[in-house]
Amino acid sequence: MAHVGSLRRSRTPVAVALSDDVCRKPVVVARSDAVCGYILLASRAYNLLASRAYDLLASRAPPLAGSGSLSSSVAVSAAAGFPKWVLLEPFVFRRDDDDSFPDETKAPIRASGLTSWGARFSIAFSLAEPPLISHIYAQLPVPGFPGPDEGDPLAILATHGPLALLRVATHTPTLLLLQDLFIYSAHENPCLLKILPPCTEPAFADGQFLGRPATPRLLNTASTGLWCRGNQFVVAELSLYRPGSSFMVFADICLLRSCTSSSHNRCDGRWKSMLAEILSANPDDNDLRHLSSWQTETIIPFRKWLCWIDYNRGILFCNMSKVTPTVSFLEFPLDKFPLTSTRIATGNCWYRGVSIVDHGRELKFVNVARQDGIFFEALEPGTGFTITCHTLVLDCRMVWKKDYTVTSDELWDANASDRLPRGILMFPRVDIDRPHVVHFLYIEFGHVEKNMWVVAIDMSTKTVESLSVYIDRKDSSTDTLCIKTVEDLRHFQRESLRTDSLIRQKSMSPMPFLPCEFPKFLSRKMTKSTSAVRSLNGQK
Repeated sequence: MAHVGSLRRSRTPVAVALSDDVCRKPVVVARSDAVCGYILLASRAYNLLASRAYDLLASRAPPLAGSGSLSSSVAVSAAAGFPKWVLLEPFVFRRDDDDSFPDETKAPIRASGLTSWGARFSIAFSLAEPPLISHIYAQLPVPGFPGPDEGDPLAILATHGPLALLRVATHTPTLLLLQDLFIYSAHENPCLLKILPPCTEPAFADGQFLGRPATPRLLNTASTGLWCRGNQFVVAELSLYRPGSSFMVFADICLLRSCTSSSHNRCDGRWKSMLAEILSANPDDNDLRHLSSWQTETIIPFRKWLCWIDYNRGILFCNMSKVTPTVSFLEFPLDKFPLTSTRIATGNCWYRGVSIVDHGRELKFVNVARQDGIFFEALEPGTGFTITCHTLVLDCRMVWKKDYTVTSDELWDANASDRLPRGILMFPRVDIDRPHVVHFLYIEFGHVEKNMWVVAIDMSTKTVESLSVYIDRKDSSTDTLCIKTVEDLRHFQRESLRTDSLIRQKSMSPMPFLPCEFPKFLSRKMTKSTSAVRSLNGQK
């Protein structure tokens, strides 16, 4: 077995043991070069007057008949201040003009930033206590950014504690892609988005580093995560690499260490690259197949690790508390694994979820197993599903402990159909404050544009706590009653277009909600500073 030090490279690689507590064996694999990504959806013509403005939909939609209202504690917490944690919709609502960008009463958490190409932009968060969904708005004025029909210039990539990582992008007249990464800190008052230094580390391919790029390296945002401790944080990209004829696989890591107490609008630090040998927590022959078919689907921070997750395989634990990170692999507690890396054959990322609870001390894995084996459709008549939850136990080694198993029959017997529709539950997210509660997304199939609800279930009693409307494709006619002028019509068309974009994306390629805890770090003076932020951005 070739030692990592024998690889030809222009810098010293890293081969390290994985755990402080346990000596683990290296993973030997055949190949690992899969690229993570979601299917790009083709643009479709919009019927502007047929869809409802999402903002109005969200504010008006009541719980379904018979579903009961949300707990009164939600309203009390909202009145007392910001929620301790939120479920954030990853879809960014673009509002480029001042009239459409939400004011402080609707989105009190605001921040601004300046890109490396000199374009100023703003973001705003509208926060709600779960099971209600929170949203992010962006003001990306043209010509500093591509037009609304030319792409998605801003995305929220990750959060950890008081921090959030955002990507902002544009293209030059010669179609060269420019990309900046920003850190948002809930501790700052007023909030500023601090830009990260550009990555100039050479890419690694074909067994060697390609030399420092003339322009900043574009990181793969689908493989980039965020980890923090105190005022220190790490932004890291991880991909898998196998030397040409070797049977060993390595983690190719590119990371930046910095701190939130750096200069006014810029983070300090320098990007570094390294190779780390991947070791297995519980060595098994399946490790060969798992890593050779690896595709990162999400990245979450947990204790001292930043975790890269493939819902078909397991978790790569990267220890960020060390100057030189170490990496280990642990497979999920599943009865069977797919033979290939083909995502469309499984769709497991839609029915599985890893959640961090108990103030970041516990990691839980929830799996919704369909009996019919269908990818993205309604349940076949006469079939159901089984929900299992496991907790990761950290003793002398990492092991999974089963918490419970609940079947669809048990849930349907305990809840009337008007409280729990007889269909598949998707995107499980464990409640951070109450781990016995799991939030799901229920989708009504049978239409191109689908109705959706957020379902909160107490798994200890198998009873539904709440069922709240998230997307209602039908309720749009009342909005047209307020159209009296040409300007009213134009405003309605703009809002309808943005609404339609969300509905179509969620209907055809839904994404999970992003659990965030940064609201609990917000200063109580934050709302008083929003006017100062607006003044800084030149808003009226």
